[in-house]
Amino acid sequence: MRFSTSYLVLTTSCLADAAIISQFSSPGRLTGSSFGIPARNATYDYIIVGGGQAGSVMAARLTEHSNATVAVIEAGNFYELSNGNFSQIPYWSSQGVGTAPEDYNPQNDFALETVPQINGEVVHYAQGRNLGGSSGRNQMLYHRPTKGYYEAFADHVGDLSYTWDNMTTYLERSMTFTPPSVSDPARASSIPYDPSVFSSDPNYSHPLQVSYPDYTYQFSQNAPAAFGNIGLQAQPGLSSGVLHGYAYWTMTVDPNTGLRSSAEASFLNEAFERDTLTVYLNSLVQNVIFSANKTAVGVNVTSSPAGTPLSFYTLNARREVLLAAGAYHSPQILMLSGIGPQATLDRYNIPVISALEGVGQNMWDTTNIGGPVFRINDTFTTYSDFQSNQTIMNQVDAEFLATGNGPLTSIGSDIVAWDKLPANVTSTFSNATQAHINSLPSDWPEIEYGFGTTSRSFQSEEGASFGTINCLLIGTASRGNMTISSSSILDRPVISPNWLLDPRDQEVAVAAYRRARQAWEGVPAAVKVGDELYPGKNVTTYEDLLAATTGSIGAIHHASASCAMGRVGERDTVVDSRGRVMGVQGLRVVDSSSLVFTPPGHTMGVTYGHAEKLAQTVLDDM
Repeated sequence: MRFSTSYLVLTTSCLADAAIISQFSSPGRLTGSSFGIPARNATYDYIIVGGGQAGSVMAARLTEHSNATVAVIEAGNFYELSNGNFSQIPYWSSQGVGTAPEDYNPQNDFALETVPQINGEVVHYAQGRNLGGSSGRNQMLYHRPTKGYYEAFADHVGDLSYTWDNMTTYLERSMTFTPPSVSDPARASSIPYDPSVFSSDPNYSHPLQVSYPDYTYQFSQNAPAAFGNIGLQAQPGLSSGVLHGYAYWTMTVDPNTGLRSSAEASFLNEAFERDTLTVYLNSLVQNVIFSANKTAVGVNVTSSPAGTPLSFYTLNARREVLLAAGAYHSPQILMLSGIGPQATLDRYNIPVISALEGVGQNMWDTTNIGGPVFRINDTFTTYSDFQSNQTIMNQVDAEFLATGNGPLTSIGSDIVAWDKLPANVTSTFSNATQAHINSLPSDWPEIEYGFGTTSRSFQSEEGASFGTINCLLIGTASRGNMTISSSSILDRPVISPNWLLDPRDQEVAVAAYRRARQAWEGVPAAVKVGDELYPGKNVTTYEDLLAATTGSIGAIHHASASCAMGRVGERDTVVDSRGRVMGVQGLRVVDSSSLVFTPPGHTMGVTYGHAEKLAQTVLDDM
């Protein structure tokens, strides 16, 4: 694949301009007609709060399949302009997502921080402040959950339309799948996938691009031996509803350019060509406005474009307000609007519209606990090698510019594995931990492993290369929460994921490290150099391994269920199965905050499917 002449130099401005040029040159459109003017009151049929993943899907589908006027209110701007290569090129996707509170980019991140966690540390929790939301800054990892996940979801909300067989329609609707590249037949034949799980509905556009990176690291060839050593087998892709075994990652990367395919680059870029869409940039919703009969009729907005003073204005909704501000800001806006726990609203003198105790509570999140680190043979090219050698970086830059191929299309990790722990492991757990595992669907794995090189450094091994098997806990018992810190949207919410706080998760965390070590034993001897570097071969007791896992906690950014869907009348239900907020009318929550629980693995694929389903629901209710 080759770039058009727009991509002549690898600079922020060039890539940004090329990525968004289509919206300014659509036939018959006036320049800038897609954008709202701050400080001017206006009225639309639907107001979407948040131009992230779910908001972009909602805007695209409502304008594609109806004549309704739609306004999207987004806190940020185009990431192509604000963050350029660091957002668009897969290789740089890990920039600005570290655990340190100062490791953020204010141009496309809300700079959220947790309260001190179990290890006493305050952790940066990255959330995309740009069109496309976190799909414009995440690592683009796309897959579908297990079949059992949706069966449990449907049972929890009492709605069979959420079963796997019904949800596949919406999972397939959003995306276009491209098989492994035939330009490298040997590599393509080594990546198994199931084409039967991808289909195309001619009645809908399928703008999101899902593909395999053009480049794989040679070190990844050792992953099958490692995972085979703990009884895991290769599986044909990640979208068939089975997550037990290992496979190559599919990613939201456009195979024609090698660039990120975000919700903005796919859904919104397509929707910009429709006259019924208006987008407000650099704008925050302070609260939802309700009529006397508790019907949402609009939102109060504050904007500060291009460093100008704050302006305040109102956007009115003829039909509905759709919240899609993310796992932390959707519940924040609900509370600022008078919907949430009674005590919280009273504390900040916010008039109560609907006292819902579940807002901001019972939050699910994946737990990132790091993993054992080992020195590997220096003949392997690692992720950090490109950054440490400018000559090599210049070469891969040139390759990417010429073809859209090469190492810059990869995030540095090629293969993932999911592990449903065997009985010989779970039988050693406490009764409480066993009961929790048994409460999850039978096909829900407890652990996800990432096999790859790492940029982690060790002073005693300066200049060496390192490999790791990173561990994520994906069926956790710990529940997080969030609340507001004031009555203003300008003040950050208070968030606490509570990673590893529950002792049941601690048992699984220790087991994860032990399983990762066992997997490493399967790596060929010629790959290894010396003993384990972290936590170290002498770290063997439960207590010491637990200390290693808690010391390695970091955000993986999968928070959800903070405005959880549920059955009408249950205490913690915030929205019903159609996304409608309890106790009011004309207001829905349509993003990952309204999921019942975080899916096993990563949230992006599920969030796209969830938004597609709720978009169809809104269309059906017109």
